[in-house]
Amino acid sequence: MALGTLRNDGKCLAKQAASFRLRLTLGVCVAWSLCSVAPIWKYFSHPKAAFATFVGVVSIAVGMYSLDRLNRNGRQIGLAWLLLLFLVLTGIFTVLYPISLKHTLNRGSDREDALRIELVAIRHHQYPYDARTFLGNPPTPLPGALLLAAPFFAIGHIAWQNFLWLALFFYFTIRFFRYRATALFFLAVFLLFSPANLNDFTSGGDYLTNFFYFAIAVAVFILSLNGSFYASIPAAVFLGLTLSSRSIYLVVLIPLLVLTSQRTTRLRTTIFFVVVLAVAAAVTLPIFMPHPVTHLLRQLSQNSGKLRYIPDSLHPRWTLPFLGFIVTCVSFFVRMDMRRLFLIFSISSFAMIAPPVATLVIQMRKLPYECAYFSISVLSFSLWALSRYEGGQAHSTN
Repeated sequence: MALGTLRNDGKCLAKQAASFRLRLTLGVCVAWSLCSVAPIWKYFSHPKAAFATFVGVVSIAVGMYSLDRLNRNGRQIGLAWLLLLFLVLTGIFTVLYPISLKHTLNRGSDREDALRIELVAIRHHQYPYDARTFLGNPPTPLPGALLLAAPFFAIGHIAWQNFLWLALFFYFTIRFFRYRATALFFLAVFLLFSPANLNDFTSGGDYLTNFFYFAIAVAVFILSLNGSFYASIPAAVFLGLTLSSRSIYLVVLIPLLVLTSQRTTRLRTTIFFVVVLAVAAAVTLPIFMPHPVTHLLRQLSQNSGKLRYIPDSLHPRWTLPFLGFIVTCVSFFVRMDMRRLFLIFSISSFAMIAPPVATLVIQMRKLPYECAYFSISVLSFSLWALSRYEGGQAHSTN
């Protein structure tokens, strides 16, 4: 009787595990679709776009099934596979980046140009956010992104920063996941085979790179909590710097605060977050002098055009960030680790990005370029989903 009960319990657990892996597979497929279908449907006819999307989703599902079987053997793939992927991305960049500078593929991307004109303005002691890109758009990168791009601007190639942070992000994923095969799958699916992300990388844009160094900074800070007090101070400084790159990353502060308070004392938590906030303020505010609050709010409102289809009565400039922070409050009710932090960040960032993108889709009756903004939510969610799909604790989450 007892043996039969154990067998039934084992079958039940196996079914639950299989069901959970299926849900994770569907989640990763949807995540890839969110940031990939817009360019596919833009450049292909509807039948071809539908077929390409179907092939992409099926390939991901088959790939995850094969990944599960490979990981069950408990053997690691060679680092040469990850090196090969990095070299492939480098080769694609070498071919496509010069083409992107000619702006022959429609209008092209002006994200690298935004960094360039801001840094040129600063070099000439001018206010950087009065400049305009070659597309006539106001620049949006915050001072943290400018500071991190400054060394590459000094040598005349801002886009080269993408290689540095891509290499470090490769190392981060190798340490984050339990198996190198999972890291390879994640990087291939969401960098090589995601048209929007690949376009941002190969055109010298910094939107993807912002996430790379943000994720690295979060991981370094969390890992530093296992070490000495003095090891956490440089990690907190680096984290504060990366939070000053784009305002959307500020929503990570609440779950990170909860995680830190669960790992260390209240005094240390207070000191670390004072350092993080002080560095973010010290990097951000001087550029907006002599009226830092007014200028900062004006700069943050430069993306308000994307909110034009949301009724003004809802005050989306304030309600969307508030919604994002409300979502992060779930961290107060769970035991936090790095994986859950990325999951919570993905949901909160999605809650802020989805409403304006959805209204654009409804009004324009097509998938707009703004769907690419989902990439940070997609990458964060997929880090969590694939680490859970491995069936064990991811590396570096403690």
